[in-house]
Amino acid sequence: MVLPMMILTMTKHNISVIITAAGSSTRMGGGVKKEYLPLGEGTVLSNALLPFLNALDPFCVVITCPKNRIEESRKAVMCDKRVLEKLTCKKMEIVFTEGSYTRALSVKAALEKLEQCAPQTDYVLIHDGARPFCSEAVIKNVVEPLDENTATTPAVTPTDTQKVIDENGFITEHLERSKLAAVQTPQGFHFSKLLEAHRRIAEEAATQKIAREYTDDTEIWQKYCGKVLTVAGDPSNKKITYQEDM
Repeated sequence: MVLPMMILTMTKHNISVIITAAGSSTRMGGGVKKEYLPLGEGTVLSNALLPFLNALDPFCVVITCPKNRIEESRKAVMCDKRVLEKLTCKKMEIVFTEGSYTRALSVKAALEKLEQCAPQTDYVLIHDGARPFCSEAVIKNVVEPLDENTATTPAVTPTDTQKVIDENGFITEHLERSKLAAVQTPQGFHFSKLLEAHRRIAEEAATQKIAREYTDDTEIWQKYCGKVLTVAGDPSNKKITYQEDM
């Protein structure tokens, strides 16, 4: 007997989703943006979105894209019949917005778009558009412990032994693998607090000659807001970076 899928909810809380896909895909090569590549019944981007439509009733979905490529991003999502069926069933639309030249600024743009379109959002999940293999179980792990003061991120223990090296390539420190975590997305946050943190980061960058690059939002959250809890990730929840990842 197949049990019906359970839709995740947080009582009296609105959960929105941001899919980041504003990067240039330079490491991928081939001239085609990796999120737009065909995969299964859709594209990399549509497969990155679909688990959230299956697992949640998102209050709003915002997808970032490169400058002047909104229509291309829209086609990469709407070509997937499964996504179209879910959107029709849930009577919702997807908001597309242009990102910027860094991940942090792209996420900030998406958060500000979310503030315009869905200001009642309580929590936001941020997911890489190049991670098309996320499971509904990982989304559940991220959502359930969320609260106003604690962010969440899926993580797995690295399989390779990790070392710290100096500028000349010599090992300077031997790390204990059991104490390390390779973090994934989606990452969950209290919406208004994360938006304020991103605005503070942007203000700091504007006053510095060299802006620091933040590779994910947990670093920004921990700097300004509070603790980040790691939850069980999935080794198959990989990010597509190179051609061989396809």
